[in-house]
Amino acid sequence: MTDDEKKIEEPEVTQDPLNAPVEKPAAAPPPQATHEKETIHEIRYMEKPEEKKKKSSKLKIIGVLVLILLIGVIAIFATLNVTMYAPVQGQSYPYTTTYNVWFPLGKTVTVGGIDMVALSTQDEMMIAVDGQTQKLVVGEDKLISERRAVVKTLGITVIDTNFQIYLTYRGLSDPQTANFFLAVRTSKQVPQFIVNLLIPKEISAVPA
Repeated sequence: MTDDEKKIEEPEVTQDPLNAPVEKPAAAPPPQATHEKETIHEIRYMEKPEEKKKKSSKLKIIGVLVLILLIGVIAIFATLNVTMYAPVQGQSYPYTTTYNVWFPLGKTVTVGGIDMVALSTQDEMMIAVDGQTQKLVVGEDKLISERRAVVKTLGITVIDTNFQIYLTYRGLSDPQTANFFLAVRTSKQVPQFIVNLLIPKEISAVPA
C-alpha cells in the first residue's frame, strides 16, 4: 500500500464541539493618554439678602459703639477739673515729677493754684507767692507751696492727693526769662498728664 493510499484510508478526525478551544477575545488596545487643557472657571457667589442685612446691622452696631466710646472719652476730658484745698497734715511725699521751666519775668503765672511772679536781680531771684515775696539764689532748692488737689471728671473724684512744689533757680535765660528746675512731689502716685494740669500754658515746661 502506497503512502497516498494510507492517507486516503486514514479516518478524518472531527473535533468534539464540547471540548472545542475557546477563542480568547483580542485584547483591547491600551487607552491613549489624552492631555486636555485645564480651564479655570471663576465662580461668583451672589450674597443672599439675609446675609447683606446681617452685615449691615453688625456694621451699624459697631459704629454706634465706637461713637459712644468717643463721646465718653470727650466727656471725661471735657469735665476734667482740679480743685485746690488746704493740705492734709502728716502726709509723706514719695512720688516726684520734675520739669525744666522758664518763667516770664514780671508776669503773674499760676502754678498749682498758686500765683507767682518772678523778679530778677542778677544772681538773685525774687518770687512773690500769693503776695509773699521769697528770695532765691542760683542753685537753691526751695519749697514754694504745699496744697491738696482733688481731680474730678463727670462729677466723680478720680484723684485726691497732697502735693508740694519745689523750685531751684538756675539763672536767666535772657533778660526777660528766668530758668527754674521745678519738682512736684505728691503723696499718691499720679499720672503725669494729671500733674501737667498744674503747669500753666504761660510758662514753657519740659519734663526733666
